[in-house]
Amino acid sequence: MKKTPLKILESARVLFNTKGVNNVRLQDIAKQTGISPGNLSYHYSTKKDLISAVLVMLQEATKDMRATNMHSLETEDYLGVVKNYLRFQIGHRFFYRDILDIINLVPEGKEVYEQLMNQVISFSKNGLYLAVGKGLLKPEPEDDSFHFFAKNVWAILNSWLIEREVLGKEKVGMDEIMLAIWEYHYPYLTEKGRILYQKVKKQIPKMVKVEMAID
Repeated sequence: MKKTPLKILESARVLFNTKGVNNVRLQDIAKQTGISPGNLSYHYSTKKDLISAVLVMLQEATKDMRATNMHSLETEDYLGVVKNYLRFQIGHRFFYRDILDIINLVPEGKEVYEQLMNQVISFSKNGLYLAVGKGLLKPEPEDDSFHFFAKNVWAILNSWLIEREVLGKEKVGMDEIMLAIWEYHYPYLTEKGRILYQKVKKQIPKMVKVEMAID
């Protein structure tokens, strides 16, 4: 992608995150980008066109996130997996928070949302099966148990993000969601898994302080 369109989309993402999709005008995005409204309309003539392009950029970002997380999963960096997803989630929080508004403007937003949800659930399930193979997690007790486990993880991640948006990041720290995800796994861990659990739990405060300074 050329430099100017990329700058426009990055500016839109930042403004959507801070102000909300419905509260941002094309003029605001042009000002944020440092270009004239006419220059912006040359690339994206309507807000719908711009949001559609932002969604394409979001989908590309999910590909990078999945590749990074797959490496983290294979190296047993489970905390890194959560960290990477939280970075993505916070960096694109407008999408989760304003999804109904987005769908009203750009109907294909529904497909993007469903695709992302299914990707996260599928990745989580694969991670569970991998953890079983490594002796960290007990085998799946019933068919589809891991599917619903993964779906609940998705729900936890989304509810945390909304809670953070409503109450503020000062009251809802990232260490809280990391602990919530990790604690949710605890009843299913083997003895080997619980040893890893204790190790990872001690790493969370430092990781949050050093690596999670993102807005």
